[in-house]
Amino acid sequence: MIMGSALRILITVALLFGIGLTACGRRGSLDRPPPRGPEVKADPETKMQTAPDRKLIIDRLLE
Repeated sequence: MIMGSALRILITVALLFGIGLTACGRRGSLDRPPPRGPEVKADPETKMQTAPDRKLIIDRLLE
């Protein structure tokens, strides 16, 4: 008798938890938002610029 009621409570809590998780989603449209500025295509001729090396604190210890 006690196991039956405990099992019912456990199943009820599990169902409520599952239903609650399905309600946790993004609201609204899933479509892509409109762009804020003009979209331009990337120029394949431009190469990625190299950044200067930054010294880290550990570099002084390793030297």
